[in-house]
Amino acid sequence: MKQYIENFIEMMAVERASSRNTQYAYSKDLQYFCKYLEGRKINFMRVDQEIIREYLKYINKNGIKNNTSARKLSSLRQFYKFLFQENILTHNPMNGIESPKISKNLPKIISVNFIMQLIEHVKSEIDQNPSDLINNYRLQRFLSQIEILYSTGIRVSELLSIKLSHFNRSSSFLIVNGKGNKERIVPLTENAIREINQYIASLGNIYDLDNLVFLYPGLGGKSTMTRQYFAKQLKLYSRAAGLDPNQISPHVIRHAFASHMLSNGADLRAVQQMLGHSDISTTEIYTHILDEKLKATIKENHPLSKNM
Repeated sequence: MKQYIENFIEMMAVERASSRNTQYAYSKDLQYFCKYLEGRKINFMRVDQEIIREYLKYINKNGIKNNTSARKLSSLRQFYKFLFQENILTHNPMNGIESPKISKNLPKIISVNFIMQLIEHVKSEIDQNPSDLINNYRLQRFLSQIEILYSTGIRVSELLSIKLSHFNRSSSFLIVNGKGNKERIVPLTENAIREINQYIASLGNIYDLDNLVFLYPGLGGKSTMTRQYFAKQLKLYSRAAGLDPNQISPHVIRHAFASHMLSNGADLRAVQQMLGHSDISTTEIYTHILDEKLKATIKENHPLSKNM
């Protein structure tokens, strides 16, 4: 089975241009299923609907949430579809298997003040010791990252995959490589442009810019910074700014961007495009904000609003 998993992941990478994160998630899910089958001494070629249903009961008993169960099931669905299409199997055991219902919880949202307090703290740290090139490089790097995330709503994986060539100092737009290797252009605020330019200046004090590929290089400059490292830095600076680090994450900043944009009058489809959602139904999780705005508008302008 392991060889077929490798073949499947290779197909996902080559034919569907799936991201490394997606490939890793599929591989991890399938290896988990492989261990389950090995424990029960079941050949993956003999898997049927009953075994799939027993597997779902097994992962639910182990405290795995519905969202994760649905993802694991999706991985299996794609894997067995691949085996069936490649004529490795004569039947698809996933036919007739329903996915668990997923409740659409409202995303965690932080306030504008939270973001501004974090930004102001980092700026004050830079001002306190301008001669410390290494420390200011790290601070300026983080500041530019926060400005980009909050002004564009891009994913952290998209942020860290930005290449130096994707940023034009004379342009107010940024080229982003999103899911499925699809490129899109997102606008930048003046603050974000200024902080990126200052960061690139400090980056030039550490590395030879001509030898760099990524805007945010990792240790040694050859690869990009990892998501895990950025997440740790986000918690670290939030705590230093007197904020609760448990309230923030890269994805929470993305939610904040969408929520704050909509609450200030942005069009839902415009926000969809900036977030890189292929389906507007994904963006519609934020429509509770529009509902509240609509209620407020009716209350303020409708002639019968006094009765509402």
